[in-house]
Amino acid sequence: MEYSTKTVAAGCFGKIYKEKYNGTWAAIKKVPQHLINRKDLERECKIYNKAVHPNIVKLLGNPILKDSKWIIPMEFIFGEELETTIFTTFKSKIQLTQSIKATIITGMCEGLLHLHSKNIVHQDLKPDNIMIEHGSYRAVIIDMGLAKFSRNGLSSAVDMGNEAYSPPEVLQRTSPRDQRSDVWAMGKIIAELCARVRLHTPSVCPEKIQQTLSHQGQQYCNAVCRMVQSDPRLRATMAEVIPEIRRAGDNGGNTRGQQTANIQKPFPRTEVKAQPMPEVKMLVRAPVRAPSPSRWERAAAPNPEVKITPSPKAPVQRSQSPLGFEHKAPPRPEIKTLERAPVRGPMPSRFERVAWQKTEVETDVQTTMVPLASPKAEGEPESLDHASKRTCRKTPCCLCC
Repeated sequence: MEYSTKTVAAGCFGKIYKEKYNGTWAAIKKVPQHLINRKDLERECKIYNKAVHPNIVKLLGNPILKDSKWIIPMEFIFGEELETTIFTTFKSKIQLTQSIKATIITGMCEGLLHLHSKNIVHQDLKPDNIMIEHGSYRAVIIDMGLAKFSRNGLSSAVDMGNEAYSPPEVLQRTSPRDQRSDVWAMGKIIAELCARVRLHTPSVCPEKIQQTLSHQGQQYCNAVCRMVQSDPRLRATMAEVIPEIRRAGDNGGNTRGQQTANIQKPFPRTEVKAQPMPEVKMLVRAPVRAPSPSRWERAAAPNPEVKITPSPKAPVQRSQSPLGFEHKAPPRPEIKTLERAPVRGPMPSRFERVAWQKTEVETDVQTTMVPLASPKAEGEPESLDHASKRTCRKTPCCLCC
């Protein structure tokens, strides 16, 4: 490898030098080891190996670590950046004609279509990352340092890129960068290339594109308007716009009459089939009843005479039923009067019972007392009653006991 001191470009992660590699000129990218980890380096190399296309820069060999720097050999493009071609006319060596513009635009779109077919998102599309080869005017997409694999909403790298070429949903942080954001950035680049003016990012919309491409690049107006739709759901993909880009490129050297024909229909509307209207059922409002008259109004209104004509009716046969006084009253239920049991007094206590017995004994003694009898003669026999009374020795019943 032959080393050169000529610096081709410099970026945030490293510098690119024009040096000899295996007998041919190469763009050697040197990145300090502390600025990139091995996982990101392997992802970048894998993208280069998978996205092999004439409009995408090639990787010439595996990266090597030397002097604490990663050395990545890539294809060297003998040309200039698209940024120089569009906005730095005095430095550019390319004379932009309609046919050269068509070649550059077709090449850029073909390269981006190939990346998207491999589920690769560039993330950093801008005129600085597109090289234009002198002589052939081949457009080559470079700098895959921020590119990532994206499939089913999953990304292999963080969201990073230039905000000047970022769509509204990325600037508003409502959606990550994906293939639709690449399409929006490519649409803005095509518009700036055709009109050779730098567009303010927030103002980019289909109406702004029609105004910008009203004089130059009318053949790309329809395709670019579809690519810069503000709503990502309505934005076209590269596969959808590439046929129109190719047709516009084939007609790059068209005549004035063909350009006028393109101006007449710059942005045809997509036909939308009208859907059948659903049946609408009419609701009939119920009649409103008049308010009923008040009591005073009814009293003041004359009463209409109503003649009732009895209609002949068949006699109604009724079954014989007993008269009113013949109905027997139902028997009344017997009412039993419950007599209350006599209330027993409280039981006397032990002391009350003892006192009560003593009182009764004293009373008997008093009631049995009789007046004293006259003394009897000695030897007179006692009566039978008196003799029986003396048999009681426990309680005296008389004075003789």
